[in-house]
Amino acid sequence: MNYDMTPEQLSIKENFAKFCAKEIEPRAQLLDQATHEEVNKLIKQNIKMLADLGYLGMGHEEAYGGTNLDLISQAIAGEEVAKACASTFLSCGASCGLFGVPVKLFGTPEQKKKYLPGIIKGELIGCFGLTEPEAGSDAASIKTNAVKKGDRWVLNGTKTFITNATIADVALVFAYNDREKGPGAGVTCFLVDRGTKGFSVSKPFDKMGFRGSPTAELIFEDCEVPESAVLGEVGRGFIQAMQTLEYGRIGMATVCLGIAVKCLELANKYSKERKCFGKPINRYQEISFKIADMMIMSDTARLLIWQAAWAKDTKNPEAAIFASVAKVWASEAATQISSMAVQVHGGYGYIKEFPVERLYRDAKLGEIGEGTSEIQRVLIAKDLIKKYAS
Repeated sequence: MNYDMTPEQLSIKENFAKFCAKEIEPRAQLLDQATHEEVNKLIKQNIKMLADLGYLGMGHEEAYGGTNLDLISQAIAGEEVAKACASTFLSCGASCGLFGVPVKLFGTPEQKKKYLPGIIKGELIGCFGLTEPEAGSDAASIKTNAVKKGDRWVLNGTKTFITNATIADVALVFAYNDREKGPGAGVTCFLVDRGTKGFSVSKPFDKMGFRGSPTAELIFEDCEVPESAVLGEVGRGFIQAMQTLEYGRIGMATVCLGIAVKCLELANKYSKERKCFGKPINRYQEISFKIADMMIMSDTARLLIWQAAWAKDTKNPEAAIFASVAKVWASEAATQISSMAVQVHGGYGYIKEFPVERLYRDAKLGEIGEGTSEIQRVLIAKDLIKKYAS
C-alpha cells in the first residue's frame, strides 16, 4: 500500500477543506443548539450543499450521477467534512452510505434507478433501519417481522436510534420473514418510502452529542409494501446488513478522526495563545505532551482507516477485521483527544461558546454506533483465535 496521496486526492483534500471551512463549519454550532425543527431544515441544506459538491456521489457509479472514487479518497474528503461538522458527516453518511451502499450492491436496476440519482443529488434522503429497542449489539434478535400476503408484504415492528429518521424520504428496513431459518436465511431487507400507510416516525431523541443529526424511531404497524420493495433476494437481509456495516465502520472511524483532528487543531492554537505564569501554556510539558499524544493517536487512526479502506477496495479477506480495528482505535482516540482538548482549554473548554465542548460530546458516539467497541473486540478476538487455533 502506498501512503502518498495522488494528485487527485490532494486536490480533493484541498477543495473539501476550503469548502467545509467556509460553508459547513460556521453552521456546526448553530446545528448543535437549534431546535429539532430547525435542525431538520439546516441539515437538509448541508446535505444538499455537499451533494452539489459531489460528496454524496463519490462512492457511487457514474451511471447514476456518481464519480465512483476509491474508499481512501472518500475517507480523505470525509475527514474534512467531519472536522467541519460531525453531525453533517453522520447524516450524509447515513443517506449515501448506509442507505446508498446496499442499494448499490444488492438493488435491482429498477431500484437503483429509482433511488440512487436522488440520493446522490441530495434530493432524496435515506436511512438504515436495523437496530431495535431490544436488539442493538445482538442484531440477530430483531423482532420486526414481514409476512407475505398475496403479492404484498406486511411489516410490523419498531426500529430505534435511526439516523435521519425524521428527514428521510425512504428507509431500509430489516425484518424476519422466516424465524426458523435464523438470521442467515430468514431476514429480508425492504425499501419503504415515507408516506407508506402504516409507516410512521417518532419524535426525535434529545441526544448528548451529534445534536445536528436527527435521530428517532421508525414504527411499522401493518405496513404493506409490494414485492418490488424487497432489496435483492428474500432471506438475504442480515448478510446484506453485515456487509454494509463493514463500510459503516470505516465511516464511523472517519468521523471520529475528523473530531480528533479538529480537537488537536483547536488545542494547539489555544495553547499558543493562552499565557500562564508569563509564557504560552504550550511551553509547559504538561500541555505539550498532551498535544504530542493527540497527534500520535490521530495520525495512527488515519493510517488504520486508510488500511481498512484499501483492504475493502482490493477485496482483501482481512478487510472486515481491519475495519473493526480502525473503528476501535479511532473512536477511543477521539474520546481521549477531545477530553484532552477540553483540559487544555481549562474552564473555557467547559463553555458552549468554545467548539471543544461540542466535540467532546460528539466523540462518545464513536464507541457506541456501528457496533460498540466491545462488539468490535469480540470480532477481532474471534478472528485471532481462529487464525492461531492449535
